[in-house]
This record gives sequence, structure tokens and C-alpha cells, in this order.
Amino acid sequence: MDQLLIDDLTTENVSSILQNYDGTWSEVLMLKEKTEQSDQLRAKQQELEQISEKLDKATFSLEHIYREMGQIYEAHASLQKQPLTGQTDWSQYPELAAELLISGHPIELMDGDAGHVPITWIPRLLEEVIQKLGDKRVFVLSVLGIQSSGKSTMLNAMFGLQFAVSVGRCTKGAFMQLLKVSDEMRDLLKFDYVLVVDTEGLRALELAGDSTLHRDNELATFVVGLGNMTLINVFGENPSEMQDVLQIVVQAFMRMKVVKLSPSCVFVHQNVADVAAAEKSMEGRRRLQEKLDKMVQLAAEEEVYDAQSFSRVISFNVQEDVKYFAQLWEGSPPWLLPIQVTVKASKI
Repeated sequence: MDQLLIDDLTTENVSSILQNYDGTWSEVLMLKEKTEQSDQLRAKQQELEQISEKLDKATFSLEHIYREMGQIYEAHASLQKQPLTGQTDWSQYPELAAELLISGHPIELMDGDAGHVPITWIPRLLEEVIQKLGDKRVFVLSVLGIQSSGKSTMLNAMFGLQFAVSVGRCTKGAFMQLLKVSDEMRDLLKFDYVLVVDTEGLRALELAGDSTLHRDNELATFVVGLGNMTLINVFGENPSEMQDVLQIVVQAFMRMKVVKLSPSCVFVHQNVADVAAAEKSMEGRRRLQEKLDKMVQLAAEEEVYDAQSFSRVISFNVQEDVKYFAQLWEGSPPWLLPIQVTVKASKI
């Protein structure tokens, strides 16, 4: 409800900016059709970039409020001073955020605009969660994939979550959402809660050059290190289209060996035409295994790591740890299909 009220306040402004963006973009396309690259074209392209930045700044949601809470807490905590009489008691912010997380609200784990993890705020928030829930067993499930490949949509379908998804909407940073395991599944799975971590996509179009590769490497290492299991999301059946991403993923798992962590991973192929075709899926698995082994050999040179196959880096079975899904949206208007998920206790 709160998000609906916020959207109502910002919709008019965002719509106006979008109309301006559409008009300017049309002018840029028209100018590009001319043979001469005029100063007018360059001016319009610069104007388009400015409108794009304005649109990004105009977007406002609950995540910005939660982020502000964290920044206020960290600023005051760094001064090590107690709130004065009449001031807002900022020391209660972690408890408030913990209650939101327990009640099912996504909480920002990494600031997507600054690429920053608040190392004072997040541990304090999680301490409050532990105090409220007790010493519970938590399984952390994270996701990685290229931008706009449907990571948030997949998590929403798997767990009934409400990570923000829409046309042109991309997750920025990382968000965590806590799910309680049902009583009948608790004994089978051997844990009480699942902490789902949704992340921004790799190979973001708004970033370019070396900065993209550096940010992707950092993000992949962070996300893989967080999770007991990481879902590697692939949109379609052809792993060759994400060769660079596979190398980033492989390097991230190699770094986990250095710090003595042993996460697992599952490759999830969305938008597969015929998930029942056994011969087709076997061929896809074989090609994926070959591609992963090749990426290991390339990444091993950079990481100074002795390995020739992906199974030497982490425990990975290409027959069991590769899943295929059909398109998650169907109908007109499209609606989200549920996914039947089976988690093996041996994975934990």
C-alpha cells in the first residue's frame, strides 16, 4: 500500500519525463538518418543523456526510504553519540528494519547507485533479526545472470515474492527477502528460513568498458560468497551467448576456494521451447559442461589456480544441477506461471 501511495505521487512527474525522452529520442533517430553528422545531432544526444539521468533521479520507492534509514544510522553510529531529547531515536532503526524483513519486505543489501554495502547497518539489522527469531537455521539462495534476463521474475515465480519487475525495470544493487519454511518441509530441508538475495544483472548496458568488468567481478564474488547456493540464470538454451558471464561466475567460485567457502550452484535456463526433449537437454548440458571447463582453464590463468574442469572448483553435477524452464509469462494479458521447486537436502 505504501508503495502504491509513493507511485501515485511520482507517476505524473515520471510520465512527463518519459514523454520528453520519447520525443527527444525520435529527433535523434531522424537526425541520424541524415548523411551529415551535425552539431545538432550531438546536442540532441547530450540532451537525451541528461533526460535519462533526470528519469533515474525521479524514480522513488520504499527502497530509498530504507536506504536513508541505514545511512542515518551509520552516520550517527560513527559519532558514537546517543540521540538527544526530542530527536528521532535513530538507534531503533535496525529493529524497525528487522521487523520489516521478518514480515516479508525486501531490504536493500547493497546500494546499487553507489555499489556500497553498509557494513555497520546490515550486521546490526541481522543481529536484530536473530534476537527476534532466535538461533534459526537459514539457507541463503542468491541469483546471478545478465541484465534483463528475468532473475527477479524467476524468484517471484518460485517463491511468490514481490521483487520489482516491469518492462525496462532492472534491479540495481542487491536485495534480500526472508521466507519462513513450512512445518512439513522443515524436517526434510533441515533449515527454518530461506534468505533470497536478488541482484542486479551483469553486463549492464548503462555501464561500459573496464568499469563494467570490474563491477561485474565484484558483484559476482559478493553474491556467490553470500549464498549457500547460487542460481545462475540463463535466458534461453545457448550458453555461448553468455561466455563472458560464465567466466565471471567461474572466477567468483575460484575465489571462494581461497577463503575456504564451498557454495554450490544450479544453472537455470529460462524460455526453453521444449523442456521435455531429453536429447536436446542432454546436448545442451554437454555444451554447457564443455564451456564451463574452457572458462575454468582461462580463469585459472588469471587467478593462478590449478584446475582444468569446473567440477574441480566446486561440487557440480551437470545432470542434476542444470534445470530448464519454459517461458514464465503466458496469456493475454500475460500472467506469471508458478514453478515447482524441489530442493534436495544433500545440497545444504
